[in-house]
Amino acid sequence: MTAARPAVTTVPVARIPPMRPLWSIVALPFVILPIAFAWSMSEGQAGTPEGPLVLELFTSQGCSSCPPADRILAKLATKGIEGKTLAPLSFHVDYWDDLGWPDPHASPAWTERQRDYARALKGDRVYTPQLVVGGSTEMVGSNLVNVTGAIAKAARPALLPVTAAWSKDSLEITATAPADADVIVVVWDDAPATAVKRGENAGETLGNARAVRRLERVAKAGVRSTITVKIDPTWRSVGAVAFAQRADRKIVSSAFLPR
Repeated sequence: MTAARPAVTTVPVARIPPMRPLWSIVALPFVILPIAFAWSMSEGQAGTPEGPLVLELFTSQGCSSCPPADRILAKLATKGIEGKTLAPLSFHVDYWDDLGWPDPHASPAWTERQRDYARALKGDRVYTPQLVVGGSTEMVGSNLVNVTGAIAKAARPALLPVTAAWSKDSLEITATAPADADVIVVVWDDAPATAVKRGENAGETLGNARAVRRLERVAKAGVRSTITVKIDPTWRSVGAVAFAQRADRKIVSSAFLPR
């Protein structure tokens, strides 16, 4: 009989382990419930325009616990949840790359972003798969019950005033940041699936929905600014979202940047 895979794989915040024996495993059930997904634009009770709720999944192709969470994120990206406008993003971390399969989408910058969340949310470790909702709450990204519950309870961000101009190889963004929050832009790509040849997911073909390609600060708190982000013309399905994020990591406003 084959042992069940763990739902999460964790490591201490302060140190990324060089060897697998330092992992700390927490076994949680992977629960799937029948949920009707439906994408819809939303407005506040008083008709105030709202931005999309930003969802950040920290994942890795080298983690056997991650594929179920990746599939949930892909479903949220394509179908959404009724009554919520969502901006799902997939940040591939690099701390499992030495276990046999270097994730082609991994970046140390995404690992550092996850560690920043761990400190802000008072966690003592980082783990995969981890989902952060609105910058203010986190949970195991493969637990559909907790994920959909957190989305339902999350405060809806305001609509961020921002302008964007796309070209084949660049994105120009102009925004005025709120007094208490920086404006960030994230560019994603629905990258082709990866055939994993080694490591924990050897033999699997893994999807790469909403793989984050770029994250840059547009404007510091209280400042109006314009930046240009380079876009690789080979990326096959590119999109972007801008959001205002406070020092405590809460995302207070957001906007899609349609092409």
